[in-house]
Amino acid sequence: MDRISFLPDDVLLHLLSLLTTKDVLKTSVLSKRWRNLWKLVPKLKYIDCDENADHGRFLLFVDRSLLLNTAPVLESLHFKFRRQCSDVDMGFWVRIAAERGLRDFYYYHSDFNEPSRLPQLPQRLFTCGTLVVLKLTNVSLADVKFPVSFPILKTLHLSWVIYLDDESPRKLLSSCPILEDLVVNRDRDDNVTTFSIMVPSLQKLTYCGVSGDEADFVLNAPSLKCLKISDLGYECMVEKMPEIMAANVEVIYWNTDNILGSLTSVKRLSLCLPSESPFPTGKMFNQLVDLEFCTCATGWELLLSFLKHSPKLRALKLNERHGCDIGELWDHRDDEPRCVPETLMFGLETLEWRNYRGWNVEKQLATLLLKHSFHLKRAIFSSVETNLEDENEILSELALLPRGSTTCELVFS
Repeated sequence: MDRISFLPDDVLLHLLSLLTTKDVLKTSVLSKRWRNLWKLVPKLKYIDCDENADHGRFLLFVDRSLLLNTAPVLESLHFKFRRQCSDVDMGFWVRIAAERGLRDFYYYHSDFNEPSRLPQLPQRLFTCGTLVVLKLTNVSLADVKFPVSFPILKTLHLSWVIYLDDESPRKLLSSCPILEDLVVNRDRDDNVTTFSIMVPSLQKLTYCGVSGDEADFVLNAPSLKCLKISDLGYECMVEKMPEIMAANVEVIYWNTDNILGSLTSVKRLSLCLPSESPFPTGKMFNQLVDLEFCTCATGWELLLSFLKHSPKLRALKLNERHGCDIGELWDHRDDEPRCVPETLMFGLETLEWRNYRGWNVEKQLATLLLKHSFHLKRAIFSSVETNLEDENEILSELALLPRGSTTCELVFS
């Protein structure tokens, strides 16, 4: 007998839980030791993405393996389908899983159909009181009957989901009283104009919105600690988040001062905003230590305002994320600001500039940062140039710029 067969059952079951259920079943022929072990695996994973495979045979396999599973608790049930199964089949599987104390349900439908043809999930799933994790991708929730109940759900992922109306996501989220982690990737045709997230317990949010003149976003999550938002919508309304620690904000709202004003407690902040975005009036970022600033559209004024109103800032990263023409979009200045921010002079310790091109407007900003950062320890520049001669010219110009810190290490990567 091989060495692995001498391992305890709990170790073997953990290893088997990492495989698809189809592969788990294959282990039953290895020896007597493995013959019935597959029935005790608490995590079931079904993948049906081969259009040439016998779909009927696959459905029978799911039926059989679910019915024969004897694990004390069914910890997770994962489906990844390309072809659609019947409502009867899915209802049967979900009912069995719910009766077995299902804790983690994942459904991914990889074939992007018309919204009216997206898979429907059984109502029983939305009253499964044992669920802790629920992840749904490319499905329709338009027929879900409210109220629903997820009393102990902590993680919810909704990707390219179709709803009935604006109230559907709000009702769904209100049924999760202890939700901590939420991921929303919206579909342009999801039937929602104003997406509202009002979850007092929420600690981590990833939100990817849609474009549209009437697309709005509302957020009220006072316990939020981590926010990542990418949105092409028109307007946002975000309440103060006193617990926020880290945020990555990439939006084109006309009122960006609202979302910025709600992030004053943040320690790590990454920004990509429209060029006309103002700094929130009267706000201070007293906890901000690490700032990443996208240079594809935003102007100098907002960056200088952050330097002025972030007394604890120690690390600044500039990066052109989206390939926009910084030479046209950034504010051109012929002189330095009259009042150099104290954070720049006495606080900044590291500077990193990715995708540096050496344009005049960039050299002006690089000069300002290097000249007035008296405590700068390291400045890292990387060029987008592929021509070695042009790159050497850019780096040589940087090396000649005045530096306020005599101990600053200039690094080219």
